[in-house]
Amino acid sequence: MPSFKIAIIGSPEAIAGFSLLGTDAIPAKNAEEAVEALFMLKRKMLTDEKGVERNEYAIVFITEDLANGISPDDEKKLARGALPAIIPLPSHKGSTGYGLARLKRIVERAVGTDILQ
Repeated sequence: MPSFKIAIIGSPEAIAGFSLLGTDAIPAKNAEEAVEALFMLKRKMLTDEKGVERNEYAIVFITEDLANGISPDDEKKLARGALPAIIPLPSHKGSTGYGLARLKRIVERAVGTDILQ
């Protein structure tokens, strides 16, 4: 059974403790560094024992303050394919509302209307 990795991208203050949980903690000072890190993690591939190439990372958490700076074009590129799942988390500064707004956009595309009012 393949094993995948988990990463978190955020300010050093926000992600400091996550490496203790076995995640790869990747510090980013701003949204540009965060987007660069997201694309780098999305490109990381492994070949399993059957010779099938797959993503190395299954889940990448990113703090909302940095995720808010992802352009719509980059968001579409990052959403291609099933893995890695990119999950926004509130930072140590609190929630910006980005995660809920993103969830609403995804549900609206899938269902055709905003059911999370």
